[in-house]
Amino acid sequence: MTETPNLKNRRRVVRVVQVLAALLIVGAGAFWAYRGRAAGTDTYRTVAIERTDVRRTVSATGRIDAEQTVEVGTQVSGILAEVLVDFNDKVTQGQVLARIDTALLDADVASASAKVAEATANRDRLALEAKRVSTLRTREAATDQEAEVAAAELAVAEAQLRTAQVSLTRARRNLGYATISAPIAGTIIRRDLDPGQTVNAGLSAPTLFLISGDLAQMQILVAVDESDIGQIHESQSAEFTVQTWPDRVFKGTVRQVRLQSATAESVVTYTVVVDVDNSDGALLPGMTATVEFIVGEAKDVLCVANAALRYVPDVPDAGESKGAGKAGAGPNTSGGGPGGRPPGKRRGPEATEGTLWTSTGEKLTALPVKIGLRGAACTEVSGDGIAQDMEVVVGVDHAAGAGTTSPLQQTAAPRRPGGF
Repeated sequence: MTETPNLKNRRRVVRVVQVLAALLIVGAGAFWAYRGRAAGTDTYRTVAIERTDVRRTVSATGRIDAEQTVEVGTQVSGILAEVLVDFNDKVTQGQVLARIDTALLDADVASASAKVAEATANRDRLALEAKRVSTLRTREAATDQEAEVAAAELAVAEAQLRTAQVSLTRARRNLGYATISAPIAGTIIRRDLDPGQTVNAGLSAPTLFLISGDLAQMQILVAVDESDIGQIHESQSAEFTVQTWPDRVFKGTVRQVRLQSATAESVVTYTVVVDVDNSDGALLPGMTATVEFIVGEAKDVLCVANAALRYVPDVPDAGESKGAGKAGAGPNTSGGGPGGRPPGKRRGPEATEGTLWTSTGEKLTALPVKIGLRGAACTEVSGDGIAQDMEVVVGVDHAAGAGTTSPLQQTAAPRRPGGF
């Protein structure tokens, strides 16, 4: 069937209308997106400068122990006859803790006493013999040789007597060691043996008890990294927490910085001794403490969040408008220094100058500041124009409208049968 000219013209008109409608939809979508981006301005996140106290600390971990801890052992072997104390018992200096069976030790004392008596009798006999020979020598009834032999035998007997007396003293001392007493006043932390067990002191003195001294005064042995040890000194204040009391902060004072180092996995540390008051008994020996040494402190100063000193907008100068700077505003990723210093300037704890940014209308304004003590969360700042409660920029939130689409873009144009 042949189409008439009027039908062909109508089809051409429909196609033109469809093309124009599609162009209109695309143009409207582009306009909507442009309008959304223009209307959706970025917003800056700000924080207020506060007046507060600033602290700089060095953190490390250590073990809580009593200031004095003594291992009590035995110097003699035998069967443990009785144990008179138990775990956590408080003892006084000289108090009897345990006794070893003394049957064999009593026999040693008796044997040593008999040898002393024998040596004494032999010494006395030879002394009389030497005296008799000396008298005969005076009367020329004995020779000089006989007198010399008698004197020598008497000297040997006296030496044997002294040896026997030393053995007796040793046997009596060992008998005394069978009674084990507390060398210091304190608390029994550990007890390793029970009555009836045999202790053998032949190779090394076995440990029977561990006594900790006064638990009202304790210490922390803290391992401090070599990079931080230069900031620690005697009489320095410290604070610490333990897992048992996570909401409580304890106080301490540095008593000693030990010169001997320790190396573990290529990390060099030094031991710092921190004195701790434990009058309430909340701390127990062996607890792990997380210690913060206060290496710097400033009272009642203006303090700004550290993020504000790290923030650097991507603008060519400090007075550019928000619209010009919003595309890249945010934390510095180009290598610039903290506080807005341009790249290439030296960074580190020795820096004393920085820049804060304030949002004034449509522009960001740079505010030079002097940096004081740097804390974990905020840094002391000062300078002209710096005041409490001043809002400074820490970051930028890009507007959600910049990425939205118009209703026209969200609705697809209908397709007619035949591909129109």
